[in-house]
Amino acid sequence: MSTEGMPQSEAQAYFRFGIRRLVLVDSAGFCYVEIPLNQHALLLGSGNLGKSSLLNSLRLFLLPESNFRNSKNKFAFRNASAGSFYTNEESYQHYFPSQSSFLIMEVESPSGTHCQVLYREHSSQLSYGRIFVPVAYDQLRGLFWHCAEDDADGIGEAVSGLSVGKVTEALKKRSRETVVTSDPGKLKSMLYSSDLMSPDAVRYSVLPLADPDERKIQSLRTLILLLFEMKADDKAMAHAVASIIEADKKFADDAFELDIDQFLERHDQLKRRQEHLTRIESARPQFDKLQAAFERYQTLTRTQHDFAAFRDGLAQALKDIGQQRQDADRERDDLQGTLKQSQKQLNTLKTDQNRLEGEIKAQKSVLTKAEKTQSDGEILVSRYGDMSSEEIQAALDEALEDSQAQLNALNSAAQAEQRKIQLNKNIEKLEADLKSVTEREQRAQWQLQNQLDDDVVAPLRAVNPRLVSASPGQALDDETKATLSRMAALFEKTEQGYDWFDTALPARAAQADDFPAQRRKLDGELNAARRQLAELDDNASGGPDRAQRIQQAEKDIVATRKDLDILKRLPSAATNIEDAGQAIDEANRTLAELEEKMAIERERVEAVGAKLDKAQTAAKRAQERQTELLHLQNNVTADQRRFPSLQSVEADEPLAADALTVARQDDIRSGLEEMERLRFSILESLRRLVNKGIGEDREGALESDSPSWQTIRDTFKSLSDLFNGLAESGRVLREQIDWHNETVASYRQALKANSEHIRRFETALNRELDGVTINDLVEIRVDIHTDPKFHNLVEESAAIDPYASGKLQSDAFYDRLRVFVAEFFGDQKSGNRLTMDKVVTGVSYRTRKQSATSLDTKGQSTSTTALINLELVHRLLRRVLYPQISLSFPMVLDELASVDVSQVPALLERLQHQGFNLFSAATHSASPELIFQVGRHLEVGQMRTDRPYSASRNLVFWGGPEGFSNRDGLAEWFDQTQHHLLDVSHEQ
Repeated sequence: MSTEGMPQSEAQAYFRFGIRRLVLVDSAGFCYVEIPLNQHALLLGSGNLGKSSLLNSLRLFLLPESNFRNSKNKFAFRNASAGSFYTNEESYQHYFPSQSSFLIMEVESPSGTHCQVLYREHSSQLSYGRIFVPVAYDQLRGLFWHCAEDDADGIGEAVSGLSVGKVTEALKKRSRETVVTSDPGKLKSMLYSSDLMSPDAVRYSVLPLADPDERKIQSLRTLILLLFEMKADDKAMAHAVASIIEADKKFADDAFELDIDQFLERHDQLKRRQEHLTRIESARPQFDKLQAAFERYQTLTRTQHDFAAFRDGLAQALKDIGQQRQDADRERDDLQGTLKQSQKQLNTLKTDQNRLEGEIKAQKSVLTKAEKTQSDGEILVSRYGDMSSEEIQAALDEALEDSQAQLNALNSAAQAEQRKIQLNKNIEKLEADLKSVTEREQRAQWQLQNQLDDDVVAPLRAVNPRLVSASPGQALDDETKATLSRMAALFEKTEQGYDWFDTALPARAAQADDFPAQRRKLDGELNAARRQLAELDDNASGGPDRAQRIQQAEKDIVATRKDLDILKRLPSAATNIEDAGQAIDEANRTLAELEEKMAIERERVEAVGAKLDKAQTAAKRAQERQTELLHLQNNVTADQRRFPSLQSVEADEPLAADALTVARQDDIRSGLEEMERLRFSILESLRRLVNKGIGEDREGALESDSPSWQTIRDTFKSLSDLFNGLAESGRVLREQIDWHNETVASYRQALKANSEHIRRFETALNRELDGVTINDLVEIRVDIHTDPKFHNLVEESAAIDPYASGKLQSDAFYDRLRVFVAEFFGDQKSGNRLTMDKVVTGVSYRTRKQSATSLDTKGQSTSTTALINLELVHRLLRRVLYPQISLSFPMVLDELASVDVSQVPALLERLQHQGFNLFSAATHSASPELIFQVGRHLEVGQMRTDRPYSASRNLVFWGGPEGFSNRDGLAEWFDQTQHHLLDVSHEQ
């Protein structure tokens, strides 16, 4: 894999991939360590310093992992002192103890130089992440370690605030090609890409695989772990060889993985199935009887649904009849209440009718009296002409007073004299008034109402008509008219009349004075006065008519008083007539409405009464039907207690209420009793068949006191399926046996093919080792050892005939296979899978020296064995990696001091030729000659910083290795830029 010794044209055909540098930050016990990996080197330091941890950390970069779960199988970090593997947590906390922990690997590839950065991700999941950036580490150092120009000792210090976020951000700024990923699939494609014609595809490739499938990757994993443990035991080498043998097959389907447990279990299954089908066939007569009973039972299952329909219909009918009865009772009670209320309402209306009729009668009486008063009043007023009521009353009062005085005068002589005097005065006054009326009639043309405009006369007439009937006896002058006009203007006209300041005056119609009537009235009064005077004179002379005159005077007084009463009641008579008429009309309307209401109420009482009769009849019928249904319900309850399975039966639909009869219930009960007898018979038959191993009762449900019908039906169906499908099952079984026999044939072929493949692989390896010499060995042969029991199995399988149609192989073959399992896998209880790593048990070497004539199986020295192992690993690795590439890859050989110093130069030369750079660790007790032979060494325990990321990790190494150079035959130190800074550090 190295280009040294190759012709120029051939060397140019190789693509170079190399690991150049390893950096650990706050990891593996170091604060900061930077180690070049592009040449051989020896790590020097005291014991337990962490040198081996530095070398082993490369596994984290080269394997496509993202967490430390199952780290034993992934990374195989060994605790050499304890002879065991570190736990997941121990390994994780060792390399990623803090958020400042980073591991960086610098890689050179055809696409250029890139760095792979590992960082702590989720500690709870023991996970770590990766960043790939196409930049050399020299450009990134400042992100992880700070060395100021004024740093006196040049050791440097931790970068303040170092975090994953800051690093990620800085790397992305450095290159747009930066990739952050933890996905195993993507990691595989990046780490192992071999698309060398695409720089982008191999940008971050480290180990290009010839075929990046899972088998090749697994083989590479095994070889990588070998490179870190070149002193590994024979078992590890055997495991690596087995992995390469598998990966070396052309097709993935050729993978050798025989699940013998599954194979044996399949045979046992087929055998048990064959015996089971035979048992089923022998029980067919019993099943036929069971099937007939079951079919009859199935026919009768309709009875259960009929029962459920009867039950549900009865429940619904009871609910309905209960509701009907409740509704009927409620309707009856409501109708009774309504009838009572209607009768009460009718009585109330009757009372109101009587009251209204009484009111009408009373109002008619009032009306009659008011009409009589009005008629008498009108006659009375007509006697007085145009006199007002006040004037008539005054006249009547005067007449009453006059009649009373006349009566008194007739009864008393003394009063008669006074009465005469008064009558003479009245006569004189009446004669004067008669004369005045005559004069006024003569001056009537000069009355104010005849000289003034209506708008002046009207307000004055509203005050008193006599104001406008006054006559000045001549025409009014303008000034007087103007004065009267100004006075009239003080009145404010309204709709009803006039307002005189705060006093309302009704308007009065214009009325001319009736002077003839006034003269007649005065003539009448004058004649009456003269008559009374004559009577007094006649009475004084003792005339015979005295008593008659007294009686007449008394009648006149009564008549006058009656007229006064009529006049008094006359103003309210019209109002009383109107009010009484309205009251009578209103009462008549109310009475008519009341009579309509009474008619309606009487009809309602009759209708409610008819409804009440119907409701009482319906309530009685509902009660009788409810009693009948309750009797049926008691029978249903008894049937459900007798047949508990009925409780879970559901009806298609409830039975109609009119079909719920005693006869129908009796028919259903008869069917249920027959079903119960058949159920017992079916159950017993099923139990017998199950007890014979035909059919299954997985949970023992059939053995319970009362299995559910679902259990019985499912069991019968499974049995029915068994018997009905028996012919098909037999055919399928024969096919399965044939398929199994074909599997036997394929297993036999796989055993033979893999045995031959191992031998071919061994032959190919030895062919590649032709001409290889190591130290004094001129011939080397590899022997791949397989388990003898595997060899015996191959031979025994060749003797069987797997092609017997429809017949299983003999039990003898499977017995021998079980013996093989017991001997090959020992006490392992399960997972007996025959794989290549179990078949290949070891790898050994046969060698021949120059002077020998035959190969020797004797073991070689540690260094020679390591060289042979290295040669073998080199050959195996070439089978996995892409051709035409060269590697510069570190190979870890821990504790190099155990190798013979005289063989170190040959070891180093061979490593370099094969593309490996030796990296080993040793204490200061290593011989100077060994150190000189390696050529470069790194003192990793000499520097400490007082400004670390963590106080518990303060070791620092960076700046390059130390080494020897043979210049003009003199050995001298070179590259000692830090030599004067180093002080011996003693481990605590």
